[in-house]
Amino acid sequence: MAGLEHGVNFTDFWNIHTDKGRVELNYIIPLTELTTGKQLNPFPVGKVKEDFKDAFDAVTNHNLGYDQVVRNPLKASSSKFETKVLPHSDSELAKQVRATKSDKDSISVNVGYQILQGNITNRQQLCDYLENFGEITRVNDNFISLKVHGSQKAFRLKGPVYEYGADFKKLKNEFLTKGADYRKQLNDADFKKVSDTLNRLTASRRQFNKKLISQPMVGRSNKNRLYGEKATVKGTPKQVAPTNELKQPQKVKEAPGQVQPTAQQQQPSKPVAEPSSSTKQQQPSTNQPQANDSPSMPSGGSSSDGSIGGLRSQLADLMSQIANAKNPAKAAALKARATQLENQIGAAVAAERIRKLKEAERFNGMSGKKLKL
Repeated sequence: MAGLEHGVNFTDFWNIHTDKGRVELNYIIPLTELTTGKQLNPFPVGKVKEDFKDAFDAVTNHNLGYDQVVRNPLKASSSKFETKVLPHSDSELAKQVRATKSDKDSISVNVGYQILQGNITNRQQLCDYLENFGEITRVNDNFISLKVHGSQKAFRLKGPVYEYGADFKKLKNEFLTKGADYRKQLNDADFKKVSDTLNRLTASRRQFNKKLISQPMVGRSNKNRLYGEKATVKGTPKQVAPTNELKQPQKVKEAPGQVQPTAQQQQPSKPVAEPSSSTKQQQPSTNQPQANDSPSMPSGGSSSDGSIGGLRSQLADLMSQIANAKNPAKAAALKARATQLENQIGAAVAAERIRKLKEAERFNGMSGKKLKL
């Protein structure tokens, strides 16, 4: 809440209870900045939030003389659902998670033991070992999903060990020194490091919050943006150069079917009102844009919806292969190919929109009527 004033920019509600034999504090913060009505999120998703929290915990514990929080780097982490909801819920989802919880904990212990013994030194060896327990259903940069033999539901193994690029030797040494006294307190150099981190992230958050409250929220417009020729000034229309932001004009139905890129003249798309037979026979004037004015497509792309759909299908297949790739090198190569496909799809979609707009403009010139966009 750096840069914000309690009771002015935000409010909160706190509840204190001791039913578990210790003091616990619960709080609620409405996600609304009070002076502008904009959304306010004290805990934005991402790594910065985790770094902020860790630095705050370390500095606060040091200032109060408490022991530092020392993680177990070899243990699979538990989700908020497992720690907060699972002990108190009888839902169907809770029953499914509860049925696999013991398997997850047991596998985590076994993986940690294998790392300490030096039998697992990289992620590929980790995946090979996990396949002894069941089927790996998904491999992500942050977790590995495993469905044990005889189970119908997979669970995620998440934590430092299961992340892409994990240094198993470093994690092993961290675990072996976890209980050392020097790990419970910060030395001067470590305290300065976390203090600088906390100050830097606090300053960044303050700047963000100040910008948030400095600009009042303007009412949103639901009007559709229109693209094409600007309004006529003294009888001379001004042309607008096509950009990647071109959108399909409203109230114009495009003719179905696949359109192959060609230098020949394209047929105009079918408008809402069917033109007369005499109008259909008219040829476009020489000052109207021709079909070959459309920008050329990149290699592997096409202006047709069918080709765009094919590229999207290839991208979906690649994303599935990336999710299930066990070899990091193969996953990196697949990601590079997926990026190329995304660029091709973006260029193809932009070119298709330009083509449709020019067809609508060409029909306007043929019929002598203005399309109501």
